[in-house]
Amino acid sequence: MAFVAALQILAKHHLPVNWALCVKSMNLAEAEKLVLSELVNPSMSGGIDCEILKGETIEKDWGWVFFYQSAAFLKSGDFRDMLGGNAPIIVNKLTGKLIHTGTAYEIEHYIKEYESSL
Repeated sequence: MAFVAALQILAKHHLPVNWALCVKSMNLAEAEKLVLSELVNPSMSGGIDCEILKGETIEKDWGWVFFYQSAAFLKSGDFRDMLGGNAPIIVNKLTGKLIHTGTAYEIEHYIKEYESSL
């Protein structure tokens, strides 16, 4: 069952099927690829080119929390190029599941909420 779920995750994110053997414990680079594949989804980014804020990533025993921003803002520094409502994304390194957090609270709230669901 877990193998089938892994294959579904990989197919959704257009990643090689041979990654299914690695899903049980993915590394940071693999998790970043999952997040980047999610960020190119127009319903997620509104068609805006986004980049992960690598210096902001939070690492936990269960995975990572990724923050992102528009590439235009990162290049220009102009607040008019900033994304609004770009909630951090949690990646579980054992399942490859992506969890979209929110922006109403500080990230610690969403991390605690996620950890209580494990």
